[in-house]
Amino acid sequence: MLPVCCVHRHFFANGTVTGQGDSFVANVPRPLPTLAALGIVQVACGESHNAALTIYGRVFTWGRGKYGALGLGTFDSSSWPQHVAALQEPACQVVCGGEHTMVICRQGKVFSWGRGNCGQTGLGTTDTVILPARLEALEDHCVTQITAGLRHSMALTDSRQLWAWGDNSEGQLGTPVPSPCLEPVQTHAFPAEAAIMYIVAGGEHSLAAVQNAGDLGADEVQHVWSECRGHSMAAMPGPSLAAGLAEQNDYPRKVSMLKRSASDLFACPGFMLHTFETQSCIDSAPSSIEDPPTSSGSHHPAHGLDVANITEVYNALLQVYSIELLGVVCQACKRQLDIIHSALCPDECQQNGLESHAQQQRIPRMVEPYQLIRALFILLQNPLNEGVQTAGPTSVSQDPGIGYVFGDRTGMGVQLMGKLAFVTARIEQANKACLAAWLRELPLDQFASRCVRPVQYYLGSLAQRQGSKQDREDLMRAVHLLHIMYQSNEGRSTGLPPSEFYNNDVSQSADLAQEYMIWRHLLEHRNEKSSPGRGAGPSQRELVTLCQLPFVLSPEAKARIMQGEALLTKQHQVQASAIQALFQGVHPVMVQYLDVRIRRTHVLQDAMNQLMHRPGELKKPLRVTFISGGLDEEGLDEGGVTKEFFQLLIREIFNEEFGMFKYMEHTRTFWFSHLSIELETEYRLVGSVLGLAIYNGVILDLHFPPVVYKKLLNGKPNFQDLKKAMPDLGHGLQQLLDYPGDVEADLATTFSVEEDNFGELQTHELKPGGSKIAVTNSNRQEYVDLHTKWVLEDSIQTQFAAFDEGFYQVCGGLALRLFQYEELELLVCGLPHLDFAELKEAAQYDGGYHPQHPVIVQFWQVVMALTFEQKKSFLRFCTGCDRAPVEGLSGLRLTIQRGSPDTDRLPTSHTCFNVLLLPEYSSKEKLRSRLMTAIENAQGFGLQ
Repeated sequence: MLPVCCVHRHFFANGTVTGQGDSFVANVPRPLPTLAALGIVQVACGESHNAALTIYGRVFTWGRGKYGALGLGTFDSSSWPQHVAALQEPACQVVCGGEHTMVICRQGKVFSWGRGNCGQTGLGTTDTVILPARLEALEDHCVTQITAGLRHSMALTDSRQLWAWGDNSEGQLGTPVPSPCLEPVQTHAFPAEAAIMYIVAGGEHSLAAVQNAGDLGADEVQHVWSECRGHSMAAMPGPSLAAGLAEQNDYPRKVSMLKRSASDLFACPGFMLHTFETQSCIDSAPSSIEDPPTSSGSHHPAHGLDVANITEVYNALLQVYSIELLGVVCQACKRQLDIIHSALCPDECQQNGLESHAQQQRIPRMVEPYQLIRALFILLQNPLNEGVQTAGPTSVSQDPGIGYVFGDRTGMGVQLMGKLAFVTARIEQANKACLAAWLRELPLDQFASRCVRPVQYYLGSLAQRQGSKQDREDLMRAVHLLHIMYQSNEGRSTGLPPSEFYNNDVSQSADLAQEYMIWRHLLEHRNEKSSPGRGAGPSQRELVTLCQLPFVLSPEAKARIMQGEALLTKQHQVQASAIQALFQGVHPVMVQYLDVRIRRTHVLQDAMNQLMHRPGELKKPLRVTFISGGLDEEGLDEGGVTKEFFQLLIREIFNEEFGMFKYMEHTRTFWFSHLSIELETEYRLVGSVLGLAIYNGVILDLHFPPVVYKKLLNGKPNFQDLKKAMPDLGHGLQQLLDYPGDVEADLATTFSVEEDNFGELQTHELKPGGSKIAVTNSNRQEYVDLHTKWVLEDSIQTQFAAFDEGFYQVCGGLALRLFQYEELELLVCGLPHLDFAELKEAAQYDGGYHPQHPVIVQFWQVVMALTFEQKKSFLRFCTGCDRAPVEGLSGLRLTIQRGSPDTDRLPTSHTCFNVLLLPEYSSKEKLRSRLMTAIENAQGFGLQ
């Protein structure tokens, strides 16, 4: 506990009693929440007023103001603490007399105010003073301590001189003259060899503690207000971990010291911020938690905190290896979060039912919200947020050489993250943006390990206990906190991959159908058109479904939502067609599919004729029939025929002889040919094919650069996209930007682009008159930006607009808004990497086979030994596609069925159902030979 103070009418201890916004008598100690966040280092009581000093040197007063003792410039009383704004210099000690108040500022100067009927203010007058005034009589002295009685005051200087003033009717000034002194007079009542250590003034008496100067060592003669001021009657120093961390010999004592310091430091925003402020922030101005922060160069204020020191202190506490100490830190952080919540939302935090909403509305805000966000910024870096458990003994009396295993057996992580999410959800949007900007400044690895992953761990624990309304609220608050970090990551030039924000536990446990339906109803009700999770996002109170912040959902979950939406759309389309057919006298069965009849010799032509002229039917279930030699091929389309249709169609569309797309050898991708003579219809067909593939759950072996998917989702292409799509061009433009010489003289480039159009050289100006505007050192960035825009947008505007229109003609549902462009590419093309361990784990068996069957054991030995290209061929043989779906190979559910007894026949497959018919071969060598022959001679073109 910090210093206590009392008079005959009330008692005060570190923010206890009165100052509650009321005026009734309290018979028991009551907390004073209005000062809880400030970091109080000293308290003082007068006869009917109080004062408190913060670690930043600010003075707060409250109580009776009849004689100006509050220093607020009025004679009004105050039921709650108010900052003495007229006292502009930071103080290091405050004292209260009967009806007057005094402070020492950090330069050793004394200010006083209040009732002066006996000269107790020391200002040379008996007038009442309502604002702080400097004691001119002590101007030439450095005062180290002051004290005040009922109607008299005293001061001690750094040279151990004692000065007194005010009422002397009882001899309390220590001078022989009984009359009052209106100005300080020096007391000479002590022997020359006596060094005054500290002084105390009672109601009408005084006390001085002295010691012979000869008994003091040179190091002990210090100013009372220095680092040793805690041994005097002055203000206590703020909590410090330095002494405890420096202790090397006595481990129990080290832990005990750290527990005391950590309990104070991490429980109070004021103490914690003062500890972790940067030296430049401290030196630039006397900062204060009550004041708004200094603005930085950006539109967000600078946090002014030493991130390296924060990390160092957290790591040092971990390296003490004491669960007891970490428990103290955890509890202190929880108390601080309660204080922050109380300061941010006073109407939600009525203390013991004594503070009404009306009272809280009358009490001025003690702490600026931005300062509380600074505290949250520190608390979000706490490694205990992830939880911790020990791998050995936890008693401080035992050997400290134990290690940590991060998890949450102690429950610390869940407790802290729960409170962090609860408090963060209640801060205003501007402050969330500020917090996101500060998190962006953390080193990427620290941002991931200390901020993102603890929230993910907490989300995972919540997902496992979903059920009650409270569980749901906790989950949504945690997602909201993760969204702040997601926004922070989006603003980084090189951030974490989107996968860092997926939460598989949430994705697997969520009722995706219900999440989608709630979201759909919400959008229809609000008529919203923007993509979820973009920009500021919904407030915590507006967050009702995970689809509003889809970054937390895995691509697999989003794909399931997309498939569910497609199924609903198909059902609606079939029902509508059936009703229309009835009115036309046609049996509904005849119109429930999008039937496509394709001649193998005219795949592209037939597809274009049948798909582009039936836009109203594109959302029906697709059913394909191939025609060979004028006759329908046998077999029903259960999925395999559709896969083959897309395979053949894609192969023709991307044939370079067709001219719609140009192949880029360096990246092995296709790009739109702006010189193509094909009509918009062909590009609209390509977009529709892409949409139909997604809509019907077919994976395509399609090779577009990522920027195509970014443009499909209305993203704005940039230079980085160009460098990925066309590395050679991007490298050349980057060289232009980095060129150290004179660009205009040496490179002779203009704002134009030249290209060969079937033997004819054409010039395209990047801006009006561009062919006559030279590229210089000062405008080369503009040239690169315009060149990028020309290549990725303007030059293919017609082609891409048709492609985009065809895509959204089929795949324009709400579910598409959930995807990021990287995820959309996965949805279309599947995963390029193949984890056959997943395929084996998820495999099913039929016809007498089981995982331990000798043939199955040999089969997996053979498959696992295949090269990467052979594995792709195996997948193509079994499933019709050499890529994994979005959820990986575990989503294929390959079924291995006994085809026959031992035989020389080859294995066969049903690609519609991912079934491999494997004969029961007599040896491993025979199995390998027959399987390799089958997969190397199978036909197929990269389709699921």
